[in-house]
Amino acid sequence: MAGHGPAGHGGHPIHVHPVRPLYRFFATGLGASMWFFLMYRAKKDGAALMGWKHPWDH
Repeated sequence: MAGHGPAGHGGHPIHVHPVRPLYRFFATGLGASMWFFLMYRAKKDGAALMGWKHPWDH
């Protein structure tokens, strides 16, 4: 039969430390800037990306 599970943090073998607030702030800022850039590029050349117009047709 199986033995008992590991003792300690609720029986789970992995302990994840809390994230520092500075890292969370930078992660949120970088994620937001990524989405702003993607939406900006979609606005500028989204039709070419979706195949609705050719980029060489001016």
